Amino acid sequence: MKANRFRYQVAQLFRGQVLYALAQFLLLALLSRFGDNSESGKYVLALATTAPIFLFLDLDLRTVRSTDQKNPEAFQSYFGLRLWCLFLAAFLSLSAGFLFFRSSLAVFIVVTIFRIGDSLSNLAYGGLQRMAHTELVGKSLTIKGLITIPLVLLVAWISGGSAVLVGVGMATVSILIAIFRDLPNAFALNQPDTRLSLQLLPIALTDFPAHIRITKRALPLGIDSLLSSLILNIPKYYVHAIMGMASLGVFGLLMQLAYSVQLLIGAVGHTGVAPLAELKANGERERFWKLLSKMSLTSLLVGILAAIGGTLVIPKTFAFLLGAEYDQPLLVMLLLIASCLTGTQRTISRATQATGNYLAYMIFDVLIFLGSLSMSNLLIAPLGLVGAAGALVVAFGIGLLATLIHTHYLLWPKNQHIDFGTMVSGQGDDSDKVNT
Repeated sequence: MKANRFRYQVAQLFRGQVLYALAQFLLLALLSRFGDNSESGKYVLALATTAPIFLFLDLDLRTVRSTDQKNPEAFQSYFGLRLWCLFLAAFLSLSAGFLFFRSSLAVFIVVTIFRIGDSLSNLAYGGLQRMAHTELVGKSLTIKGLITIPLVLLVAWISGGSAVLVGVGMATVSILIAIFRDLPNAFALNQPDTRLSLQLLPIALTDFPAHIRITKRALPLGIDSLLSSLILNIPKYYVHAIMGMASLGVFGLLMQLAYSVQLLIGAVGHTGVAPLAELKANGERERFWKLLSKMSLTSLLVGILAAIGGTLVIPKTFAFLLGAEYDQPLLVMLLLIASCLTGTQRTISRATQATGNYLAYMIFDVLIFLGSLSMSNLLIAPLGLVGAAGALVVAFGIGLLATLIHTHYLLWPKNQHIDFGTMVSGQGDDSDKVNT
């Protein structure tokens, strides 16, 4: 029954990730279709600029909350800390838009509002995962996707592909779902005696001792999230600086589609991180490795199938729908391979998160960051968009190799590793006993 529940949770989250990723991709596609690549480029630039700020200040509280078995703070303390961080993130994001991209400031405003809503939902998802209700995360993402897709289509068509107006639609859905669905559900499960209300805000915002304790544990993951975001966005910065806004629109759209695969793979990792943490806390070593083995192989398989299918279908389809500049099979293939490597590396590294070794997790991303920065500097000027995709392939190839070495030799304990052979043969499989 527990194995069936775990698969049910993965399926729900997988479906939600598909729909929500489709909605975000469709936004960029419709901006290119009804407007032009420059409108899409403005939105991509706003996303790429605000992402490192918000992800750093989010402190990856979703993961901290879902894996924090030994230090269970009240959920309202996480909520209060998230609010303080959002105030600062919004200020910094709008300041960046005003100082450096004033002609696109309106787009920066709506993207900032969108990120506030998604950040609140993301915290709620950590609370839901902590209480073993990942299926509620999937259902929330499904609702957001089902609402956003027709809304974005309608607004893009009526507005002629305005990045500002389409962004308003995305931001509205993000904020409303966070306030009226995700956060109430998280409070109901984590603190049944506490309702989300205005009266709660002073209590949540002034719990400074808890905020400090959480921040101390979460800061390495916040730094890691900053690096993770920069890894993906550094090629975009180079493309914008060297090739211009229209080229950024093309690259951002194709990268958004390719990295939707990584979001799908992430459904496996996000669902598995809490059970892995529980198995580690209970000292159940063999079941820990068997679960991780299944998660890793599933991620790799999804990534390979997506890379093959996407390379065959996407270039000609996009060329027909959006323009000849999208008929670039090599670019699409490299982006899909990069996404496959990213998703697999993230899934395997969930074991490191689950064991509380946040420093090692951060070191993985330091290596990937250095690879992304150096390869972007070397490849984009001579090779253009293909060079940008190639930089991601090399960077995440390095990261995956480092993660495998650490997981094989250094993780709990040194002489234990992912036993792919046992998993494939099915011998001794007792993973259905995992307590999710």
